[in-house]
Amino acid sequence: MSKQKDYLIRRGNTWYARMGIPEDVRHKLGHKREYIQSLRTPDRKIALIQSKPLIAEWKNAIHIARGNASAIQKTALMMRHEADADPKVNPDTGMSDADYAAEDIADGLDGIEQEEFYDYYTGRIGTPFNHFALEFIKATYINTKTARDAQRSIDLFTAHCPTLESVSARAVMKWIDGETRSQSSVSKTKTFLSKYWKYLQQRDYVSRDHKPFTDIELPKTLKPRQPREAYTDEEVTLILEHLGLKQDNALTAITTLAMYTGARISELAGLHVDNVITVDGIPCFKIDDAKTKAGNRAVPVHPEIQELVQTLITDSTDGYLVSGVKSKGGKDRRADVLGKRYGRLVRNDCLLPSTKVFHCFRNTVATKLESAGIPENIAADIVGHDKATMTYGLYSGGTSTQQKLEAVTAIKYNK
Repeated sequence: MSKQKDYLIRRGNTWYARMGIPEDVRHKLGHKREYIQSLRTPDRKIALIQSKPLIAEWKNAIHIARGNASAIQKTALMMRHEADADPKVNPDTGMSDADYAAEDIADGLDGIEQEEFYDYYTGRIGTPFNHFALEFIKATYINTKTARDAQRSIDLFTAHCPTLESVSARAVMKWIDGETRSQSSVSKTKTFLSKYWKYLQQRDYVSRDHKPFTDIELPKTLKPRQPREAYTDEEVTLILEHLGLKQDNALTAITTLAMYTGARISELAGLHVDNVITVDGIPCFKIDDAKTKAGNRAVPVHPEIQELVQTLITDSTDGYLVSGVKSKGGKDRRADVLGKRYGRLVRNDCLLPSTKVFHCFRNTVATKLESAGIPENIAADIVGHDKATMTYGLYSGGTSTQQKLEAVTAIKYNK
């Protein structure tokens, strides 16, 4: 029997909705032990349908009666949106259906909570800019890292414009003028914000005519992005020497994998041992949770690291190919932990410039593939880039595993 059925009881020929009220909130909800209301029907199927909005309302009342401020805010804003969508009012009372429902909920709250509820419901306090962020991110992004970047961008802008009502082109320019980050970082944040605003417009949370992020050009005074450069063979040798001195097995392993795949650190840190598969008789890394669709790919294991990969599989203690990384929060946090350790090694021990980061191995592999005369479409399938041409980008099924193996085998380092 489902939980929903427990909320229905039959008295005589009529079905009722009934739900118990937890003891800790009874004093806020009229000291009642339960909610009960006639559904005025002998038909159980009709009763089940009619009970759903009642049950939802009762559950919500219990939730906000427990003093959950976010729930009070969320409920008030949701009801305000419903009132805006259906502004019809009773001519005798001047109140809408939403007004009556809001009054019922407010009656179950303490003075301070009730005031907060009405502040949001009436618009005395505007809608927080990040109020719809969670639903936007859930509907828009699959990749965990991209979702986190979007959340950070929205939270950052919320500090400048706390409410949706306060957002204007002037406010956006004021935020940009106060930025000290690089032009590329600000541009990335602005892209997330523009997408979020478009999402709000499509759902009528904000006016479709109000476009504060449109036609906003970033000033040239912002710091230019530091170009990422390929590593020289001498720099790679230096890094490997210091990794050997550190005896950091996990960092050494993920660095070596990057040298021969050009994969992102998040892709490598997320690989499990069962992500090493055989395709057409060739051992490959199966990357299936990349930043972009083109990033989901199979990369042949370079002959130089086949023995290392087998050792990593055999020695894994946690199911990850690169195991032994202590982190909280899943594979993306694993990448963060390893990335910070790598940054400290390159800066403090190897004394390399700030332009040299882990991501530079993508530049390095792309450079070595080009130097070896590998066609760009094959290189793109290895590093996980979109192919710009119509023929290869849209119609082609991709290069063969054998072609990719021959290409990665061309990656060589003079140690």
